[in-house]
Amino acid sequence: MTELRTVEGFRDHVSEQRFSVLRQPIIDLKSGKIHHHEWLVRFDHDDHLAGVIRPAEISGVIRDLDLSMLAQAIIVLNANPLDTGIAINLSGASVDKETFKGSVLACLTALEASPTKLIIELTESWDMQNLGPAASLLAELKRRGHPVCLDDVGAGAASIRYLRALPSNWLKIDGGFVAAALNNMRDRAILQALLSLREPLDVRFIAEGVETQEIKQFVADLGFDAAQGYAIGEPEPELRILS
Repeated sequence: MTELRTVEGFRDHVSEQRFSVLRQPIIDLKSGKIHHHEWLVRFDHDDHLAGVIRPAEISGVIRDLDLSMLAQAIIVLNANPLDTGIAINLSGASVDKETFKGSVLACLTALEASPTKLIIELTESWDMQNLGPAASLLAELKRRGHPVCLDDVGAGAASIRYLRALPSNWLKIDGGFVAAALNNMRDRAILQALLSLREPLDVRFIAEGVETQEIKQFVADLGFDAAQGYAIGEPEPELRILS
């Protein structure tokens, strides 16, 4: 086990900012313009992010990274109020803790930019059993004007439970699901059924993993609102963060 994969090592990496942040654009498919950027984390000397994040979720120290990213996004947005917007990820392993809501709201008191510029993405890498704390936090974020996005819809078994219980403005559909629907009629039918929830749930849809022009055209034809992937724009260093 590397130092990064221990509780102490992970916490040290976060507190000392021994990681880099990349930004990847999400475009509006109708206008072709950038709607916002998602922030992605890359740790130094470790190419296997999933092998780092999972132990951090199990131990609970993922909370440190979530709050660090939130605080840095606030600093960048305050300095760049005309930014198209930043989406940061919050892990379900953090959000399902009762105490996390207070930490997030305390952090948000420093935000001077429009709350619409700070998008909160809830990842599905952690299967939350008690959705009460997450529902409470997301509802409060929406009330304050922050767009809320459920990430990786269609990738895990928890998607339907999350859709039923958690308020959101955006649903980001898993890239593997999107790619499969290109050539599989069963997957395509399920995807079209999800897209039919736009009006009843008052949500918009982002297609993830749009890696080719063929998939980009496919999701545009299906009626997705936005798209993200290498055919849209590759992740690039976020240079506005001060180390």
